[in-house]
Amino acid sequence: MNKTFMRLLPCFLAFMLASSYSLQAQSDERLEGMAAGKLENWKNPLTQWNHIAVPKIDSLKLEKSNGKLILWFAPELSYYPFREESCRLFRKSLVDALGRKFKKYDIELITNTYRIEQLVPNYFRKDFPADSSCFPVPDTDKRILVKKISDDPPSSGLHGKSIALWNSHGYYFEMSLDRWEFQRAKLFGTVEDVSITGYVLPYLSRMLEKAGATVHIPRERDIQTNEVIVDNDRSTANSAFLLSTGKNSELINKGFILTDTIFAGFNPFRNGSSLRTADDTAHYIPDIPSRGDYAVYISYPLLPDNTGEALYTVHHTGGSTGFLVDQTMGGETWIYLGTFNFDKGMNPERASVTVTRNRGASGYLALDAVKFGGGMGNVARRPSAEILKNQPSLSDGKAAQDAGVAAKETDYSWKLSGMPRFIEASRYWLQYAGMPDSLVYSPSLYRNDYNDDYQSRGLWVNYLMADPRPEKGKAGGLGIPIDLSLAFHTDAGVAPGDSIIGSLAIFHTTVDDGIYASGLSRMSSREFADVVQTQIVEDIRKNFEPGWTRRGLWDRPYSEARRPNVTSLLLELLSHQNLADMKYNLDPRFRFSVSRSIYKGILKYLSYVENRPYTVQPLPVSDFAVTPAGGKKIKLSWQPVIEEGEPTSVPAWFRVYTREGNNGYDNGRVVKGNSLEIELPAWDSIYSFRVTALNNGGESFESEELSVGINSESRGNVLVVNGFDRVSGPAWVDDELSGIEWWNDRGVPYINDIISIGDQYDYDRNSPWVDDDSPGWGASYSDMTAKVVPGNTFNFPFIHGRSVMAAGYSFFSVSDEYFESQDDCADEFGIIDLIYGEEKSTPFFGDTSRIDFRIYTPGFMDRITKVTADGKSVFMSGAYVGSDLITGRDSTALKFAEKILHFSPRTGHAVRTGKVYATDYARPHFDGSFTFNTEYSPEFYTVEAPDAIEASGTGSVCAFRYSENNSSAGTAFRGRYNIVITGFPFESIPDRGERDKLMKQILDFLNTK
Repeated sequence: MNKTFMRLLPCFLAFMLASSYSLQAQSDERLEGMAAGKLENWKNPLTQWNHIAVPKIDSLKLEKSNGKLILWFAPELSYYPFREESCRLFRKSLVDALGRKFKKYDIELITNTYRIEQLVPNYFRKDFPADSSCFPVPDTDKRILVKKISDDPPSSGLHGKSIALWNSHGYYFEMSLDRWEFQRAKLFGTVEDVSITGYVLPYLSRMLEKAGATVHIPRERDIQTNEVIVDNDRSTANSAFLLSTGKNSELINKGFILTDTIFAGFNPFRNGSSLRTADDTAHYIPDIPSRGDYAVYISYPLLPDNTGEALYTVHHTGGSTGFLVDQTMGGETWIYLGTFNFDKGMNPERASVTVTRNRGASGYLALDAVKFGGGMGNVARRPSAEILKNQPSLSDGKAAQDAGVAAKETDYSWKLSGMPRFIEASRYWLQYAGMPDSLVYSPSLYRNDYNDDYQSRGLWVNYLMADPRPEKGKAGGLGIPIDLSLAFHTDAGVAPGDSIIGSLAIFHTTVDDGIYASGLSRMSSREFADVVQTQIVEDIRKNFEPGWTRRGLWDRPYSEARRPNVTSLLLELLSHQNLADMKYNLDPRFRFSVSRSIYKGILKYLSYVENRPYTVQPLPVSDFAVTPAGGKKIKLSWQPVIEEGEPTSVPAWFRVYTREGNNGYDNGRVVKGNSLEIELPAWDSIYSFRVTALNNGGESFESEELSVGINSESRGNVLVVNGFDRVSGPAWVDDELSGIEWWNDRGVPYINDIISIGDQYDYDRNSPWVDDDSPGWGASYSDMTAKVVPGNTFNFPFIHGRSVMAAGYSFFSVSDEYFESQDDCADEFGIIDLIYGEEKSTPFFGDTSRIDFRIYTPGFMDRITKVTADGKSVFMSGAYVGSDLITGRDSTALKFAEKILHFSPRTGHAVRTGKVYATDYARPHFDGSFTFNTEYSPEFYTVEAPDAIEASGTGSVCAFRYSENNSSAGTAFRGRYNIVITGFPFESIPDRGERDKLMKQILDFLNTK
């Protein structure tokens, strides 16, 4: 019996255990069912994020033995920007819904494989423990590729950081159609392929560089269409490459070769030669085709014994600027140094680059080509023998590409884009810049340029770094330590009325087991994305639109989020298909602000993960003035501007930049206070100045440019007041028509506009998208593609002052802020020249209560009333000096214009042509005719809507008329003081001789008592 019992005991125990498990399982199932029932009516407490996704419980599991209830939510919940408080609120709502029965259970909430607490960035954590896997290992020996010698590095900015950044898509070759085209639709006067360039080139890249970072861009960054190559093999035109001695140099059979057309498989950095030397100096002397600003790129062979300190000196019209380049990394491609002003022709002192090994440095100096300017695209394309289908970026890497379509290559000719290189997509720049084809710019092996383009950007980041993973490490790379990668885009999508689509951030965490090759968790990309997106949305809501939409934080394998082997963000800032978003996208003020937000997000994120303090670089200064201080002495003064909400942005120093005549600017001098008194080097010359603010975070953007010229035999002093500080987007309409009112006001670009491609022609919200060639509502022409449109260059006192000097007078210049705020600003002047260009009252986006850039402010009218009461004469010019009185409907301003300035408004849009002649009423003081610019010009901004104005009161006459319709173009008043007003900007007269003649007539009239 004992034997039988012992034999059956295991079976009995197994049965009892199974029964126990079964009962336990049944009990767990009942509890799970009960929990599911209680959660059926649960409401999401985070209703502000319902537009991102409505949370959905996919499943739940009760682990009674562990006292745990696990709730799995659909991945869309992970798109929420969770914070500690929102996690607590979300959890509490679920605990409350489950009731007392489940109070004792630990509720675990999981979405997209992460607990919701893991989704709170370390940056925003206070009570939650930090996730150390998202902090990089400190690199105390990190090398810096390029250092500018004249600058003290910003100690709490981005010094030593290398950032890979790119501006969306670009012009590319579509093989299936045998044509070059944009990758996105042409809408609202622009296209995504170039509109993001309007953020990256003029703003974001410069902000990062001014904070101390090295910025790498996989597209051409110079809008200069000329290009000059200086090389030891062959150079452009008469350009010369020289060695000081020619001794002890070694020829390297690999390097850049200049060629007019680049075909498939050709690497220009593998088909030429280069040099290295131990103790020689190289001179690169370009034959510059026309005076202007040119980006300077260098190159060198990447050899094991290269020097870590190659000294490059760029000689330009403003002097010389030096750089130290670490040649132990980053060779065999184009390395950007900066953009400089050069004279036409060959002039080594004003247009050249010299290279030598820095004193005391070891290693060989490596030498290859130097490139000046951006140039035109020179990569030729045609359909390949097999054409692969275009594949969405989200599908990149998921599956093998579909079989291609056969084509006969010889049926097609090779085609260049015909575009400036900065318009082209990264795939072509990267071929021109020496990247390997299958590893970087053409993983499809030349069978699909669309797929290659978006894949090339992430692959380029890895090649810059030399990806250390074994399967990729064999290919080598450039050894540049990249800290972050940012792909900057806009999205598609239409919303009704004035609804905003808003800002989306994308990253990817699961590829390669969620770990970067460096060992850093890919969750660092979510943290980076959240910090930057938060900064963007908070700043937009504060500065522009309180209702700006924050979209989700998407964890999805888009190529540009997945491929870079470093912390990465794919930003979709807004919708290029939605008018409410595009009103902001087309405005340079918005682009500056958003770029600053991105810069601040990068700064704050990197400072946090590196456990160091940060300082935000200052904003540009205000109230700038250049005033007389006796003899040749002048006083420069300005006021700092503090950014609200950024207490670290306070300036600690300032830098004053100087240029003589039409030269470029020097490297500047640092000043502690907010004024500087100097003595001009010479009489009878014009000197111009710009000021920047400095702190430990970096350098601000430049102030407006003010100029001064003191005549040795002066007929008097003229005070030039720069009242033209407007930058804005175009006017828009949204009723029966919806879109850009280009016929009314094209807006005013900051410096220049590189994003306009043509005027909108489809204003019907109901027009459907059919194809990118027929995109429906918002569809635009493309005749302005790649044309650089001049805007407010902030240097018009120089143009006015040059004509003042030619008339025999001296001049000084001040900002309108200074002019209106300083009671004694005009004491030493008998004549005041008021520049109002395209200044006019501009509604602040959707806030109709706020009007910016108003001409007739109380401060302005008060100052003019006082100076004219003192007998001082005034010349005032601008396209909206009359119509701004009508727009403002300000009776006080109208009376001021009539009684003090002695004119009244007649109409805006007075003419479409710019021919003007002096009337008989104005004799003998005025005669002749002249023309101002009303059409596109690469040199001068377009005056699309000049004013007609009428004389008002005794002593006032019509001095000028428009030839087109004989309406009044300007008035002249003689009395106790004299006044000349023109309804067009003086500086918009392209011909310098005409400007000088007109200015002399005006000043002589004003000086007559």
